[in-house]
Amino acid sequence: MPSARAGARRTSCARRAAEGPGGRAVSARAGLGAAPADAARGGVKPSRARRSAGGQRRARAPLRAGGFDAERARRPALGLRFDVDGRRRCERGRNRCCGLGQRGRGRRSMAKKKIAILGGGMAGLSAAYQLTKTQALRDLHDVTVYQLGWRLGGKAASGRDKLNRNLEHGLHVWFGCYENTFQMLQELYAANPPGGKLPNWQAAVKPQTYTPLGVLLEDGTWTYWPLTWPLNDATPGDGTLLPTWSDMIEVVAGWIAEAIERHWQPAPAEAVATAGLPPQQAGLTHAPLLPTNATPSRALRAAQQHLDALGSDLSSLSDQQMGHFHDLVGWARDALVGAPFAGTSPIDHQILSEVLDIFAATTRGIWEDLVIPDKPLESLDGTDFRAWLILHGADPDIVKNSSVVRIVYDTLFQYLDGDVTRPSYAAGSGLGVIMRLVGTYKGSMMWDIQAGMGEVLVAPLYQHLLAAGVSFKFFRKVTSIELSADGSLVQTIRMDRQAEILTGDYKPTFGVDGLTVWPSEPLWEQLVDGEKMQAKKVNFESYWCDWPPVNPQQVLQLGTDFDIAILAISLGAYKPLNDTDVSMCAQLIAKSKRFADYVGNVGVVPTQSVQLWCDPSSAGLGWTTGKAATVSGPEYLNIWADMTQVLAFEPWPDPQPQSLHYLTGTYKTTLYRQPSSNTGVPAQASDEIRTQAIAWLNSSSYPLWPIADVNGVFNFDVLHVTEPATGAARFDQQFWRANIDPTECCTLSTAGTTQYRLHPDQTGFANLILAGEGSRHGFNTTAIEGAVMSGAAASRAICGQPVNIVGYDFLQRLPSQGPGT
Repeated sequence: MPSARAGARRTSCARRAAEGPGGRAVSARAGLGAAPADAARGGVKPSRARRSAGGQRRARAPLRAGGFDAERARRPALGLRFDVDGRRRCERGRNRCCGLGQRGRGRRSMAKKKIAILGGGMAGLSAAYQLTKTQALRDLHDVTVYQLGWRLGGKAASGRDKLNRNLEHGLHVWFGCYENTFQMLQELYAANPPGGKLPNWQAAVKPQTYTPLGVLLEDGTWTYWPLTWPLNDATPGDGTLLPTWSDMIEVVAGWIAEAIERHWQPAPAEAVATAGLPPQQAGLTHAPLLPTNATPSRALRAAQQHLDALGSDLSSLSDQQMGHFHDLVGWARDALVGAPFAGTSPIDHQILSEVLDIFAATTRGIWEDLVIPDKPLESLDGTDFRAWLILHGADPDIVKNSSVVRIVYDTLFQYLDGDVTRPSYAAGSGLGVIMRLVGTYKGSMMWDIQAGMGEVLVAPLYQHLLAAGVSFKFFRKVTSIELSADGSLVQTIRMDRQAEILTGDYKPTFGVDGLTVWPSEPLWEQLVDGEKMQAKKVNFESYWCDWPPVNPQQVLQLGTDFDIAILAISLGAYKPLNDTDVSMCAQLIAKSKRFADYVGNVGVVPTQSVQLWCDPSSAGLGWTTGKAATVSGPEYLNIWADMTQVLAFEPWPDPQPQSLHYLTGTYKTTLYRQPSSNTGVPAQASDEIRTQAIAWLNSSSYPLWPIADVNGVFNFDVLHVTEPATGAARFDQQFWRANIDPTECCTLSTAGTTQYRLHPDQTGFANLILAGEGSRHGFNTTAIEGAVMSGAAASRAICGQPVNIVGYDFLQRLPSQGPGT
């Protein structure tokens, strides 16, 4: 079974990586002084040769003029180091330690470095976590987080309203490849579990294996294809090595074969009549595939066995050896697609045919564009993922219309200005995300958050950081980052004080049923003029908030208030989005072309979300196949998840709602570009989302909840309310959100833009470090794992810790180097 095989392959992969060539034990990670290629490899130099069809070693193809320079991409970037007198100077080496190793080299001990983290989203919090993870690090760093508004978490923030309902920015699920995020969660819960209903991390996140796929039928109606992912025995966050590309391909081939066997495939005679005689091979790398036994699934099993027999390193294979794999997969595709369908479910045949077509193109593209020339995934990023699939033989109609391809665009919100007719996803980043999600997950492919994201992760992290000595300054809006006279350093940081605290520090959380939670609005009673602010419904998180700041501004000065600044505010806030507002990064943009290119070329996308509390259960609404998280449904709320488990953390009086549903998708709009003086933007966006959501429920919810459909119109009486209301007015007691604030927009990974992304230590300013999902990392796309990775890399740029960030360089590694850790 693929599930058992996946675990076995990961175990053998880890064992091979630990043993190295010839069974010799090697370090999983090289020291900081190793050459880039050796460091990525763990001290073992990768082979730079291939084997030709005849078994001869073939030299690596030379780099074409104007092509991707992999060595340049791997070259260490600007880091920070302190001289004996405490002054900063530049040094090459992304992993070089600028604090921890100084005493060991005879340098005098110094006062703590003051680190100002601008932005308390997941990247900023991850950086703070790593910078203060041990007592030795806490002795070196004085960390302060400056946060807009009243809560932490950024796009992962959640809050309780007056009914104690949990309100999210959107639908938050985790994937089983989120190694660094799971590791942080496990460490937090091991040290100090939240308690109550969250005694351990396994109670906070649980496997979600059922992820049906939305399918648009020829008659214009929608349905959902049931998709259940196999579990494996690995644990996310355990820090083990990633499987090789060959391992990933083998596992996926096995899954497809198993799915075909469960549904329908032509008999051998029909398969041969359709696709011709099955491919033959002189060697014995797989079970014989004969005209009398050849079926699509047997061909895929043979392809799987063939790769397994040849070892886990694709780089060691010849064209002939890999060509046989392609022939087997291609034959399976042709036999399945071309044979007259005689099964009971045409949609099964359609989806599996599409999956096999995409798999054949993907594996061929990996071989031709990456393995043969020994180039990293990022080298493909000048091309859109769809165009890349077609280039390698995928059916253009499938690529354009199939939900199988839509999955990656929908899940990661890769549509310009949120418009689903304008998809663009850098091919290497998109392929890399697919490889990570499908090929490297541990335990379950998807994991469900059991309560609010702010309660499961952000609050425990906040409490941990407080105990570690990190300071937090809420209600701080950064307005200007200013440079020194020579333009090499950040000299001054100006920020508005959005509100004044009555006494002491702002206390941002409170308790509900033994759980620490965040409010969906500020705790007004702690603020000067809090009642007036509450009456005016002031939203300090809004770009269009017009409540006057408190005088005077807070001004941070280099050497007095900070030594190093980490810019962890979301990318959208850096952008000059209109001709009126001045960017907080205006001086950085003017001084550094590289920083300006980053800000100007890496885009952002607005999103929307809806939460519905319902009186009937999911089955009572008509969804009867089990707890689900779906993707690629009708636009624009094309992602839906049954989040009923969260109700257990909401103290509802009787009668209680019986189900809870989160819907999300991109928001087709350019309102996020409007000047801050246009204070009507939030209300306009909210009205648009309300109107669109009601229209979607009336026109597109039937495939999910057919019982809630009455004569082609959604029955709003199924929505739970606490105040009397009828019809669509009941929707007004649900929750919806337009994520149009520049800081709330997600990051795009448009074709051609990866080259402009910056690693955290590449800002061009010696004491400014970058952190956020928009930076360059192992996902290069919008994801909490990318933010956590980036925050860890920001810490590493300052102090050399953590040495290893699992998957951080996945997109930049050469195939000959293996997938890394």
